[in-house]
Amino acid sequence: MKRVFDHIDFTIVGHLQSILESEGIRTEIRNEGASRAAGELPISEVYPELWVLDNADEARAKAIIRDYRQAAAETPVSPDWTCPVCKEHVEGVFSECWNCGTPAPTRPDL
Repeated sequence: MKRVFDHIDFTIVGHLQSILESEGIRTEIRNEGASRAAGELPISEVYPELWVLDNADEARAKAIIRDYRQAAAETPVSPDWTCPVCKEHVEGVFSECWNCGTPAPTRPDL
């Protein structure tokens, strides 16, 4: 087994696990509940860790993670918008209204 990623945010580690698993790479997450020990241990010791079960998958997994994170960092964030149905203010990262579920309006400049 090889550790291929760790991060303070479990949701990021879990999302990357899903991506690797969808590519046929078997994985395991370690330190899922270790954040309870923060304060007693250095914070970097309790980060959730993503491991590949087969050592031969290490390079491919790291490349998939690198490519995904690079693409995510380069993706522009849409501007905030107002829901046309319920008039709720919605941050641009969301594709639908968190309040009523209405899809974001399409922007004519895209």
